[in-house]
Amino acid sequence: MSRNAFLAITPGAQRANRSRSFAGAITLLALLTFFTVFTWLLMAPQFFLLQLPLLLGAVFLLLFFGLGYFLNPPEWTGAFLMALLYLAQDFTVRQGLVGGGGVDLQSLVKGGIAALLMGYGLFNGATRVARLPVLWLFFAYAAFGLFSASYSSARALGIGSGFALLGIAFATARAATSTQKDLKSYWYGLYIVAVVLCVSSLLLLATVPLMARDLADPGAYRLRGLTGSANSLGPIMALGIIAGLMLIKQAQPGWRKNMHRLFWVAMVVALVLTNSRSTLLGLILGLAAVEVVRRRQTILTILLTLLGGALFLTVVALPSLAKGLLRFVAENFSRSGSTEEITNFTGRSEIWEACWGLIKDKPWQGYGLGSVRIEIPKVFYDEWGNTAATAHNFVLESLISVGVIGTSLLLAVVLMSTVGLTRMVTRSQVLRDDDQRDMAVCALRCMFMLLIHAMVERAFAGMAAPSTVLLGVCVATYAFFAIQQSQDQRVRHQCIMSLR
Repeated sequence: MSRNAFLAITPGAQRANRSRSFAGAITLLALLTFFTVFTWLLMAPQFFLLQLPLLLGAVFLLLFFGLGYFLNPPEWTGAFLMALLYLAQDFTVRQGLVGGGGVDLQSLVKGGIAALLMGYGLFNGATRVARLPVLWLFFAYAAFGLFSASYSSARALGIGSGFALLGIAFATARAATSTQKDLKSYWYGLYIVAVVLCVSSLLLLATVPLMARDLADPGAYRLRGLTGSANSLGPIMALGIIAGLMLIKQAQPGWRKNMHRLFWVAMVVALVLTNSRSTLLGLILGLAAVEVVRRRQTILTILLTLLGGALFLTVVALPSLAKGLLRFVAENFSRSGSTEEITNFTGRSEIWEACWGLIKDKPWQGYGLGSVRIEIPKVFYDEWGNTAATAHNFVLESLISVGVIGTSLLLAVVLMSTVGLTRMVTRSQVLRDDDQRDMAVCALRCMFMLLIHAMVERAFAGMAAPSTVLLGVCVATYAFFAIQQSQDQRVRHQCIMSLR
């Protein structure tokens, strides 16, 4: 029996575990009490004399029990809080956004979860961001995002999102410097959230179809489930499908493997019902690209590139063929059947043009986190007064939110993680076992899917979203293997030096 296993069964260790569980329960109860009473105070301030003692009591319990709990939490705490934030970010029981970039009870609860994750990360991950440059860059991006909330036109949303970004950055550093088992628990937590949202959304569609559909696009009958829109549910289902492939492969034959297969089919159905074309395209191309990378199909890659180039030259040389191709694509893929929907990316080209005007006015620092909901409606609206709450492109969304400074940090994190994971997948000697290879492949598939999806959606840029949490877990996976590779090289070097 190992020393850790022996300590785990001693009476002292059992009492310590019970004490930590009790402190965690009190901390969670105090946090819920604080946000409930705070919301009550905003809605009915005439009961101030009753609300003040409750608020002070909740703060005291948070400081007394919460501080000790965060200093020595159970191993599963980080994965649980990341999964909880992944669930909460786009979870909603209302249609549409809060008007004017304001906040409501849902926003306050989400802010509380983000603050809880940041508190955990501050005590357990802040000192680990220096272990690797990509972790430093991710932390710098999150810190600058929180700073940008100070000049945002939607300051409340910006501060909440800044706390979430910092929490994700700290939790990413914690996961990257923990054990392989702990890192996998982060993936498993996100997968469970995807399964829960899939099952609940399909049940909601069967029982209350109007509530489950995205009424922003009523003619398409798109599934949004318990998220803000169909384009929010789509990437979550794509993550579940990608992680499901890993879990199906690793599960032993029996009920567990069959259960994962059943959930995988359900998530495919849910993704198709969302009709999120950017997510579907990102998933398909992401899976295909990783297979090409894994098998080092250099000749196939060259042939596909030449084929794409030949098609491009043919379309340019023969305009009539281009019109016919656009007509075919419009009839089979556009929701309206119009070629204009394809050529302007469902109206996104006009939004992008308006966004460039905003970016030119404040290129370096941007307008602050959360400001997109306020600033874009000022410069973009159609003849009926309809506008947009996002730039529908992660680079433009980031430039408006945090400017060139913050966007450069974000792009560096994405580029380093994607290139690093690609090298690890193609060089199998870097990874120690099949479990590590499966996680690296899963992370790389998610990165490709996110990048393609982010071309026409805000994805992980700007305000924190489920895709930002997923990006954090992908970065943690790359950083974990990079640190492991560095340690292995150091050990080999020491062995060589000892032989001399």
